[in-house]
Amino acid sequence: MKKSLIALVCALATGAVYAADVEVYGAVDAYLAVNNDDGNVSSALSSGGSTGNYFGFQGSEDLWDGTQAVFKLEAGFLVDDGTFAQSYAGNTDRLFHREAWVGLRSADFGQISFGRQYTPHFLTWAMTDANGLSLGTAAGAFFYPSAAATMGGDDPTLDDLVRRNNSVFYASPNLAGFTLMAYGALGEHTKADGTQSNSQGNVYNLALNYANGPLFVMGSVLYQDLAQPSENRKDQTADHAVYYELAGIYDFGFTKAAVQLEYKDGNGTAESPDIFVGQIGATTPCFGGRINTTLAYLHDYDKADADAYSFGIRYDYDFSKQTMAYVGFVALINEDKSGRSIEAGPDSSNHFAVEALGNDQQQFFVGLRHRF
Repeated sequence: MKKSLIALVCALATGAVYAADVEVYGAVDAYLAVNNDDGNVSSALSSGGSTGNYFGFQGSEDLWDGTQAVFKLEAGFLVDDGTFAQSYAGNTDRLFHREAWVGLRSADFGQISFGRQYTPHFLTWAMTDANGLSLGTAAGAFFYPSAAATMGGDDPTLDDLVRRNNSVFYASPNLAGFTLMAYGALGEHTKADGTQSNSQGNVYNLALNYANGPLFVMGSVLYQDLAQPSENRKDQTADHAVYYELAGIYDFGFTKAAVQLEYKDGNGTAESPDIFVGQIGATTPCFGGRINTTLAYLHDYDKADADAYSFGIRYDYDFSKQTMAYVGFVALINEDKSGRSIEAGPDSSNHFAVEALGNDQQQFFVGLRHRF
């Protein structure tokens, strides 16, 4: 839904007129889940099954020779109770927690932007996942909430690896099917002596994708300079972690197949372990909708009997371009010392945490999403 701010804002506030196009958009998503944790059955009405709930503003202004000024402000919320989106990064006091950036875009040089932005590390998985990295994705159980996860970061109470503050993001123009992404984010942490660190918490991320007809492939390398020990991670000794990803999709027509592979080099420490996650999936048209299936595996190199396996299936049906219903099932198998749990997705209501190490979980869910 596009709105011109010429009359609504600019004229009312200052009397000035600016030729900028601004879009107001968002999504509202709610679902009912029934979860079984080794025989203990519980249920909840939750928020953000197929997508996080959000509203936002994005816009552009033509400047010169095909160059535009662009911006995006996006806030997350929970539809089940109306509060700001909860997350392990403690983002409840951020108005535009999901995205907040401004930049320049051109067909000749690409786009450069500054602010709180998604990492290419996250986009590599999200752009190739059958469910767009939401409820029903088998590997979702391996993304959060700890540092022993692919999106958790060194201390998820500070921030995760989905999006970062103080970031600079560059995406090149399409060059014979290739697009290069370069990303850097400043941790801006204060050290124990009260001075500001130039490196603690910094993130550096390079990614490259290739698109040609039915094929899309993307790879990413992310380096994180770990933050100083916090109240949540007093035992931290590792100084950095590196994440390697390779993912791709191929549209066969009758189905779209996907694969995602990720390895985290966390220095082999208990607070930053080495882990591998692999997932295969497919999106298949069926009965006027889509069946999304995923199968995932996590291996912990530094802890015996801590691997996990997961399977997810979800059916999406579009009532219209804006409204979709979905229903699905996820099963998670933990080895004896694994404590993974089924994750709804970023910016969703709190999930059902596993009650004991080694417990298996199964979850049935049904939900409704409306975009505007």
